Amino acid sequence: MRQPSTTAFYPVVQSSSFEHWRACLQQVMGDCRVSCLDHDRDVFQASIQVAAAGPLTLVELRGEGGGLELLRRQNPDMAVLWIPELGCMLERQADCPDELITSPGQALWIAPGAELHGLSSANTSGVSIIVPVTVLEGLGDQGGETAVLDPFRTNRQPTVVALLRQAREFIDEARLHPHWLDHSAGAFWQALINHRLAAGSASLIPPHDDLTNRFLELVQSQLTEEPQPRFALGKLALDLHCSARTLQTRLRSDLDASPREVWTALLNQHRFNS
Repeated sequence: MRQPSTTAFYPVVQSSSFEHWRACLQQVMGDCRVSCLDHDRDVFQASIQVAAAGPLTLVELRGEGGGLELLRRQNPDMAVLWIPELGCMLERQADCPDELITSPGQALWIAPGAELHGLSSANTSGVSIIVPVTVLEGLGDQGGETAVLDPFRTNRQPTVVALLRQAREFIDEARLHPHWLDHSAGAFWQALINHRLAAGSASLIPPHDDLTNRFLELVQSQLTEEPQPRFALGKLALDLHCSARTLQTRLRSDLDASPREVWTALLNQHRFNS
């Protein structure tokens, strides 16, 4: 008797050949040009897996040993929500000088037709959730603009936190509980609708004495003022007059992230912007 699948993902490619992996990536993601630094090709190892839930497609990308440079024009028929899980990505739009930097805990919304030039760290993984434009058009939404969805800000939008939390749950269900995938896809879709409808609206004003915002401000201050900042959970909690457990619990509740994930994301932004 055939056992039910334990994952909704199916492998497309796992290869140490950069050229082979690139050809498979173009088949899955559409028009893109990808190059790998010459000295990284000998240690390059990457894989692609795909899962589907209704009109939504999840594409898991994993790469080890080789920093990548990506030049791509996003398919005009689809938008992409990139959920990083390891490493850091820096993207630039063809018509915008601002750098789009994403680390685990954040995300990048890539609008249909967007032109991007990206650089990845040597070890990078994440999942692209592909959303057809035809589905968005049902809401009168053309996909908006390419933007970083960053919950690690004091003026964060609640819908961003909710969307990224639901996106990660959607990915987890695809990996571990495929029988719940349709339900999770529906919850993700509702979170995406709520976020798209709230785009451009004012952020929720947090309480005056908000531990999460005080943590974000403290980390930004340390990254700016200290020449070699180091993550120290106990010291951060002590400076905020709370226990490490309280800080971890609050950040997981408010941002769906750990203190180290927040620290690393803000550190990456600081390094690229300084």
